[in-house]
Amino acid sequence: MDKLTLIIPCKKEDYERMTQNFSDYFEFFPIKEIILIGSLSLSKVLDKEREEGKFGDLPVRFLDEEELVSYDKMVKAVEDHLAEKGYKIDKSSRLGCYYQQFLKMKYSEICQDEYYMTWDIDTIPLRKKEIFDEKGHPYFDMKNEYQPGYFKTIEKLLGLKKMINKSFISEHMVFKKEYMKEIIDIIMKYPVKGESFYEKIMYSIDLDNLKLGFSEFESYGTYVGMKHPESYKLREWYSLRKGGFFTTSDKLDEATKSWLAGSFDAITFEAYNSINPELEEMFNNDEYRNGLSAMEFYKIALEGGLFGVFTEEGLIKDDLYTRWPY
Repeated sequence: MDKLTLIIPCKKEDYERMTQNFSDYFEFFPIKEIILIGSLSLSKVLDKEREEGKFGDLPVRFLDEEELVSYDKMVKAVEDHLAEKGYKIDKSSRLGCYYQQFLKMKYSEICQDEYYMTWDIDTIPLRKKEIFDEKGHPYFDMKNEYQPGYFKTIEKLLGLKKMINKSFISEHMVFKKEYMKEIIDIIMKYPVKGESFYEKIMYSIDLDNLKLGFSEFESYGTYVGMKHPESYKLREWYSLRKGGFFTTSDKLDEATKSWLAGSFDAITFEAYNSINPELEEMFNNDEYRNGLSAMEFYKIALEGGLFGVFTEEGLIKDDLYTRWPY
């Protein structure tokens, strides 16, 4: 199987918040280049870092997000949609999250290969993972997250219902260009306002569900699972979602990564997480590391109620999601 292009849509602020070793991506995954998709302000940061030698000879380049999706058009679709009901846009609406999803989808139209891979900038890979099985089927890396609003929109746009208990949402995905184009074509035929697929998606989201009304991962996984069921393989994916409570990305030394990699495939530092001093002290304690795996350590923290309600099944409940512990 040929190597893939890895695309990472990101805001300048998130890029600067994270400390990434881009050589890890080339070591852990079968990729040939990394494309960071963002604003021109991000481009200036990357140019400076390139001059300083951060990327070395690694094939890391920039793509202007506006060449793919117009942010202003997306926002206008939301504003018009709300205005029809007598509302104005709420500053807390997660429009940036939608924008990054649409960038991932739109990239299918310029992709030169059969597949491309996406990755979230706030997540750091910890260990090598095969992306294709021995027969050349890409993997869907599955987790345990459920948001009903995603499936209201999926049923509306694609005519499909949730097909499995697990979730297609992880911090990455391998997309087949052909299948993504099929999804976009179906959305474009949906009888709702909009000259682009992303405008139609925004017009289709229920107003009471604007914060969490669409997922490109759940949409793609559900569509492929129903229309092309033999083309992907399912497997478990283990990521430490709440890494930002324990440490920061710049403090991930090799010893820490090695300990984490014994249990997890990746660690995520979400922008709204903040260091818990008690957890940070425990996280860096060698006695805990020598006596516990990273997974055991994490479950102890969960059972202590530090992240919300922890049930016997392992569910975490917060204001946005119902999640499993990883």
